[in-house]
Amino acid sequence: MNQKKKNSLNQKIKLLFILTPIVMILTMFITHLIFNVPLFSNNDSTNWTTSVVETGIGTSITIAILIYSNNQLKKSEEQQEKITELVLNIQNIEQRNYEREQKRLKVFSYRIITNLEVILNNHYEIRQELEDYINNGTDEIKQNIILSSGKKLEIIEYFTILHIKSDIAYIGELFEDPLLGQNIVNQCNDYKKILKNIKEDTDWKNDAILRKIAVINSQVEVLTTSIDKIKKEINKKN
Repeated sequence: MNQKKKNSLNQKIKLLFILTPIVMILTMFITHLIFNVPLFSNNDSTNWTTSVVETGIGTSITIAILIYSNNQLKKSEEQQEKITELVLNIQNIEQRNYEREQKRLKVFSYRIITNLEVILNNHYEIRQELEDYINNGTDEIKQNIILSSGKKLEIIEYFTILHIKSDIAYIGELFEDPLLGQNIVNQCNDYKKILKNIKEDTDWKNDAILRKIAVINSQVEVLTTSIDKIKKEINKKN
């Protein structure tokens, strides 16, 4: 394309300089016929043919410069249009990428929130069970708590926590808070330890149970804060 345009410009300038002497000759000949002016004169100052030639050459050069300048101007305008189009395309690509990222963040954040709320509700259930044991410390309630913790541990360990970790790995870099994803993973691991401890090695004295309830209460606060932070992350991007 550029080569064709260059050839076209060269052809225009060549044609201009081919036509220039023809026009000058015709001008001198027509002037000679109409006004009966001699074509040549010994007096250079009155040699009008020389003036015609000089004027013709000067005009040709001026026109050639104008043709070249106009060509450069068009080329510059075309380049500017291409740059503008390229910038718009880049902006459109960036906008589409941004929208995809926001959609990804929103979908997977809500999945994480749902799973964290499951863990949060499990904390409430365990706390209530432990409080019931303090008030009515029977072996039946103790066994029910151990069985319930075992079931929760299996679900949390093999499903819920794995899903949360997978989702965080997929969108963790989109969080403005760089530590949020890792903190959530740590909280899930802490909850797994609580369940495992209740199932396998729990001191069932009242003081030990109260300390465990205090830990659960602390975990409830931390989980609630994490859920709120994820919701804020989503709202910031909307």
